[in-house]
Amino acid sequence: MCTVRSPPQVQMTLRRIAPVLVFVVLAALAPASAAAAHAAPAYTDASHPLVMQQAAAKEATVNPGRLQPFVAAPRVAVANGPLREVFGFALASSLSDPTLGYSTWNFSLLSTVAFFGLHVQDDGTFASDAGSAVWNSSQLTGLLSTAHAAGTKVVLTIILQDFNAGTPHMCAGLAHAPTIVAATVAEVKAKGVDGVNVDFEGLNGSCGTTDPSWARHRLTYMVAGLRGNLAGYYLSVDTYAGAAADGSGFFDIPALSGEVDSFFVMAYDLEYSNYARAPLSCPSFCLGPTAPLTGYYYNDTNTAQQYLSVVPASKVILGVPYYGRKACVGSATPNQTPNPSSSIAADSYLDASGESTAPMVQPGSYATHRDANDPTGQERWDTWVNTTLNCTRELYWDDTVSLGQKYALVNQDNLRGVGIWNLNYGGGAPELWSTLSTYFACPVGMTVSNPSNTNEFSLSLSSGTCIASSFEVQATDTTLNVGSYPLKATAPSSGVASATVDGFPGDSYQFRARVIGANGITGPWATGTATLASNASLTHGFRGLYVLDAYGGVQPANSEWLPGTAYWPGWKIARAVKAMPGANPQSGLVLDGFGGLHGYGAPLTVTGSAYWPGWAIARDLEFLPDGSGGYVLDGWGGLHPFAVNGHAMPAAAVLSGYWSGFDIARKLVILADGSGGYVLDGYGGMHPFAVTGHAMPAAAGTTAYWPGWDIAHDAALIPGTNAGYVLDGWGGLHPFGGAPVITGYTYWRGYDIARAIWISAGSTLTQPSGYTLDGFGGLHPFGAAPGLTSYAYWPGQEIARNVTGF
Repeated sequence: MCTVRSPPQVQMTLRRIAPVLVFVVLAALAPASAAAAHAAPAYTDASHPLVMQQAAAKEATVNPGRLQPFVAAPRVAVANGPLREVFGFALASSLSDPTLGYSTWNFSLLSTVAFFGLHVQDDGTFASDAGSAVWNSSQLTGLLSTAHAAGTKVVLTIILQDFNAGTPHMCAGLAHAPTIVAATVAEVKAKGVDGVNVDFEGLNGSCGTTDPSWARHRLTYMVAGLRGNLAGYYLSVDTYAGAAADGSGFFDIPALSGEVDSFFVMAYDLEYSNYARAPLSCPSFCLGPTAPLTGYYYNDTNTAQQYLSVVPASKVILGVPYYGRKACVGSATPNQTPNPSSSIAADSYLDASGESTAPMVQPGSYATHRDANDPTGQERWDTWVNTTLNCTRELYWDDTVSLGQKYALVNQDNLRGVGIWNLNYGGGAPELWSTLSTYFACPVGMTVSNPSNTNEFSLSLSSGTCIASSFEVQATDTTLNVGSYPLKATAPSSGVASATVDGFPGDSYQFRARVIGANGITGPWATGTATLASNASLTHGFRGLYVLDAYGGVQPANSEWLPGTAYWPGWKIARAVKAMPGANPQSGLVLDGFGGLHGYGAPLTVTGSAYWPGWAIARDLEFLPDGSGGYVLDGWGGLHPFAVNGHAMPAAAVLSGYWSGFDIARKLVILADGSGGYVLDGYGGMHPFAVTGHAMPAAAGTTAYWPGWDIAHDAALIPGTNAGYVLDGWGGLHPFGGAPVITGYTYWRGYDIARAIWISAGSTLTQPSGYTLDGFGGLHPFGAAPGLTSYAYWPGQEIARNVTGF
């Protein structure tokens, strides 16, 4: 057990010195040997962890067994990985263990793996111990090959830890900083690893010099030497949880920041620093959260804020524990002091998660809890009766719930990433990797179905081990150069979803998708492509169907999105929309209330027409069958020609009905031969008109009329005929020109909500089909038209205006 005290609050002013000058001065002040007198450190760096010292001692002395020699592996560029850095320590002692070593790790979720490690001796050279033996063996070759194949960096951890009185080994080692730098650089380059992690843990002090912070300054100097000799390599330093707030401790965080890529903040083993403080205030060491999120003097939330106050968030890696602490205690209540005869053991995640099923657990005695002093952190503690030790055991540890809260803090504070002490403690536990993926990666799997038969097909999406709240999917029509437009994905079920694509036959598409994680992270994009067969059948009987909203938005209905050129948010000025006729009419026009014509889809050039600025009198537009131009209808019944894409202006229209000063004209239809058409008035009357040079069409033969009641809202022709239907506000469809009676359509008796009608291009005089549009955006089929699954809908908002298609 390590007893610590808090550093006194003393402010010191420090000065950075150029590295070369520092070496000359400090070398002159260094003690001649480790046996020289050392001044007692003024500060204790109270938050330094014990667990890494214990692990370091084991790494040096464990029997590595028979090892094969190292074989060089090339250094490679790092590929795309998690969205934040995921930095994990790899213990040399179990590096190739088949149950918890590197073969069990998911390298696609790891940015950096630190080999732990090589021990620095008093003379600055590396010890020839077990860690060195593994470093020089084929086990390192295997780690490097596996990591680099996944685009994961591998770095070397150099270790020097000393908390003895006067820290003689730390003082001696730092006195030989140039030797440490030279030896480290040689090993990094010889093995082809990607950088260095410095795990120097000690206390600040004079080391026998006249500088009371010699150790602090000397460490910064050594790190600067590593940076100067390893340009382009990754460099990180392991630091204490409280180091950023301790201006006189072992680590000079602001000075080191200029040299390192990252700080691995060892924010664990904090129970040793917190037990004597509120809320526990134990008279001697008692068990508690090893890495509390809040609620304790040393906690992850405060640690992150302290670091962010002195260094950029992009340099801060929050270390988290894959272990806990357990001991025999007097009772199964929180924060117990270990029994005098009990050792305090570090339980790895794999051990802790398996304690409940261990054979020495008394049946029915195992209980799990969450720490009441840190409810946000959800730190777990368990108790049970151990029949072998004949005692009550208490264990504080981090499961995936409490780890998830720490991961959320990393994302919330926009830190560089998360650090894991250590990967061997968790091995291949799937729930650990799933939690990392959920918070830091969320890769998406996307499969594009073969769109060879129909113009509607699907994308299959999966989030793997990440818990997805939704998927974001976009499509681009690369033939038309239209996109990226959003596709609607189904709600995830067991991490799987799908998105429907409606395309144009013969066009090519590019897709991209990503996961929106349950914890707010947005994963990376995945891409895919597809090309529709030119003879692909039309799933819904149309190539495209579009609804106009009151603000000018052209909303697809089971169709490809087409961009508009005008939109007036909050201003209900849009009046009508019409698709341009033709073999591939991926374009059309929107009419505003003043008479302006605005293209959507493929660009159109419009000339002519009338415009009434400030007077919303325009009511409808219609194209001539050949798409060369058309007419705009005003509220008095006037027809105003316009031309498209350089064609000649259409001839003037000869009218049979005109209501000067009376806003009663509502809709316009043009016959299939372009010779004329009909104007619908609000009472249901159909009034023929002729294009100059053509005969006036015959009377429409309407079947409904409501004199004095402005209830007729739209009219449409069956393609290729002079017959069609008038739509009333309740949804009734009233034939004219010999069209057959339709039954089975949607009807809202007494509710003026129907707005528009569209008749499918494949309809015939005997079998008409299509859709009626309600004011909320609902599309209701009639005849043989299939039901639709994807369209805009505004419940309670009557802003749907018109519908068109081809």
